[in-house]
Amino acid sequence: MKNQNMKQFQSCQLLSNLCVLTMYQELTGPCRLLKDIKTSKYNVPLPWIAYNEKDVQNIFNEDKIKKKFRLVKDSEDSYVQIVFSKWSLNGTWQGFVNGMKVLAVCKEMEFLTDLRFTVDYENKCAVSPQDFLSERTTEFYDIYLKYRLSNETYIYPIPILNLNYKIGNKFPNKYGDKSQWQLTHRMFVFENPNDFNIEAKTNIAPTTIRYLKSAALSIRVKKGPEEGLINTPLLILSYGEFNKEDVQNNRKKTFSFKVQFSMKSNVKRNMDIGLGILCSASVIWSLIRAWAYTRRSGQRPIDLIAVLHVCIIACGHLANVFFFVISITALHAFVYYKWQAVAHVLLPSARLQYLVRTYVIVSFPLKAFEIFVLIWHHVTVDIFLIDWEQPRAQKQTIFDVSAWRTYFVANKWGEIQTVRKTSVLLQLCLVVFVLKVCGLEHWSLNIPELHTSPNHEAKHASEDRVFRFALSVVVYVGVYLIQWILFSGIYERYIKNSIQEFVDICSLANISLFVLALENYGFYVHGRLIKSIRVHEKLRKPFENRFRKTSAHGFSDTDMATLRKQLRREEEDLVRHRGLVPESDHQTFQILIPTKLRGIYKSLLTNLPHELSRFNITNLKKGNKSVSGSGDHTMQAYVTVNRFLAAFIEHALKDLDYEVRDRLFIEALLDIELHDSKVKGIFFNDNGHSFDNVLYYGNELSLFTFNLIFFCFVEIIAQNYLLAAILTGLCDEAIARIRKYCSRKNFAKKALIDENFLL
Repeated sequence: MKNQNMKQFQSCQLLSNLCVLTMYQELTGPCRLLKDIKTSKYNVPLPWIAYNEKDVQNIFNEDKIKKKFRLVKDSEDSYVQIVFSKWSLNGTWQGFVNGMKVLAVCKEMEFLTDLRFTVDYENKCAVSPQDFLSERTTEFYDIYLKYRLSNETYIYPIPILNLNYKIGNKFPNKYGDKSQWQLTHRMFVFENPNDFNIEAKTNIAPTTIRYLKSAALSIRVKKGPEEGLINTPLLILSYGEFNKEDVQNNRKKTFSFKVQFSMKSNVKRNMDIGLGILCSASVIWSLIRAWAYTRRSGQRPIDLIAVLHVCIIACGHLANVFFFVISITALHAFVYYKWQAVAHVLLPSARLQYLVRTYVIVSFPLKAFEIFVLIWHHVTVDIFLIDWEQPRAQKQTIFDVSAWRTYFVANKWGEIQTVRKTSVLLQLCLVVFVLKVCGLEHWSLNIPELHTSPNHEAKHASEDRVFRFALSVVVYVGVYLIQWILFSGIYERYIKNSIQEFVDICSLANISLFVLALENYGFYVHGRLIKSIRVHEKLRKPFENRFRKTSAHGFSDTDMATLRKQLRREEEDLVRHRGLVPESDHQTFQILIPTKLRGIYKSLLTNLPHELSRFNITNLKKGNKSVSGSGDHTMQAYVTVNRFLAAFIEHALKDLDYEVRDRLFIEALLDIELHDSKVKGIFFNDNGHSFDNVLYYGNELSLFTFNLIFFCFVEIIAQNYLLAAILTGLCDEAIARIRKYCSRKNFAKKALIDENFLL
């Protein structure tokens, strides 16, 4: 009786296996026979190989798995254990197989035993018919989840979604409507035709071989009060075929395996909220900047040019917003995943990876356009060097003013065009060193731990693109901040400050810098040298007060001893302050010039003879240099513009004047000017280096974000840190060279200086 029951059991298992081979076709064959036996009067226990339709509706919402998983390394709770119940073709049970080796069609997957909780895995390989025919027989498996709870071991069946299941001409399992799914419980990996030969000695060449083409294990993790728990996993299978030609040629085909954890996430919703708020703020800020631009340019508040400029400004701001939001999102995913003990977030989804890639790619051209416009403004500014030096008479000999001081200041101006607060070359070298040499690039592996060198588990882990992006941003910004702090706090303060040096050189050379960045807006560096006087210590204060009320001119065309004596006098506070206003040290200003001044200045450069007939030169203060008798048009224009601007600075023009004042709080906060300068100009006291707005130095944030976005843009496309660093360095150097070349051309043209003397 026992043997009879065993044979009956094996026969039912054999019939079930044949049903699995037919992909559960119920209308004909073994599956039809199983259905008839089930509905017959015979009380025969049949194998459970498929779920009822009613079970499909609720199976994924059941709370039968009470096991709480954690992310503590080397803990049993941090692994998902899978076991397979193995059956031979004739229905004999062959025991349990632990781990995922059953699905390890590829040799690269042989390491898979237990699955690390929250760690996705994906692998592809090429398999040939001989790989199956020589080593495998047709075997069948039921899959279970194995876990321990309260010192007891449980196994829970995992449903299978066979994408090859067919009803009529439809494949219901390929669609997202779960109510139409047919879940099963048994599967096979490979169908070996030799197992079906009746005669053992018969060697029939197989015409078709079915094999497992893809397998994906999907595990949904709960969150909130049920964090650490999981829903019922789902194994999704798809089968392919080797035809007769494939078998004869031993042609290889692709097999793919994937383990994916999922969780309900609000990342996309939070990103949309952040983008909505920040994009709105950036548009408002762009409108404010465009309004300031139109006022400084002397244009009407609302016209087509103003609207166009709003769009131009918005490009850079939107690039910053896109990159900032996606960086925060990626950094949030990286930090939470790497430092969590209980699963609050999972590995970034394919959707998030797509969003990161898309927003970085979109940010790059927007930022590049902003840099192009920025450099275009820099290389088209109106600029002039006002020479305050006067001819001197010694022993009945008149010494003309030397031009070398002007060229010295001009070349110094050219040197600081691309000076920045950090070194891009050092920045990129340190970033590559930290990522590649120190091994921080391994932090981007899709495992919860941080490794600087891959261990056994890390060797089989793959890099996550979102984590690579987050790591790029963190390391790049971290290195930049350290470099900026050291440069600003130590190098500039104790070693060299190129911007302040330029202001000092202007004072030593007795030359002022006049820059118009826009039509009516610009910058002024006061470099007029004041003659020092020798006084006794007891009489220092009275003489100093009297001297500060005078306007005696100093001389810069002198010998080294006199120049050093003047510097020493300044250190001892025995000379007048350098500032434009008495009793002040303010040398740098943001300026709003009258509209009439702008018109005269432009005419002097473009139509000198006509302007000379209109402008009364006698209004200039007495004692200024006379026009050179060389008759050269450029030289005449230079001397005339120099006298005109010097007279304006000295308040010597009858109808053109200005006032010096501090900015209002709202003006300083929004970087706008609320006062009208159509009739009378305004010189605003600044922070000592506002003129660097037309240099690299004053646009460090824009240049830094451009370098960062370009670095991430190359890295996210090529997935190579070294290549990203090389291309970023080459791009920055190319832009700097173009910037210097164009600035040199513009300076020679606008400042009326011979380009041959510019280095």
